[in-house]
Amino acid sequence: IIVFPQGLLHFQVNGGGTPALAFPSFSSPSPGLQILDFALFENNLATELIAQTTFLDAAQIKKLKGVLGGTI
Repeated sequence: IIVFPQGLLHFQVNGGGTPALAFPSFSSPSPGLQILDFALFENNLATELIAQTTFLDAAQIKKLKGVLGGTI
């Protein structure tokens, strides 16, 4: 069993050689959706913070923030 708190960015990868089975359950009748690109780059998070949590360098992050409307 894996529980993700509401609003936490996450992803799952099936590393096995067999199909995976999931039973999602949501705490709301109308669950939301966050697109990772916009969540990371269309914001005012510090470029250094994003660089520490991704494999991107500062130049790439600033370019993506410029395209997606984030604060550089």
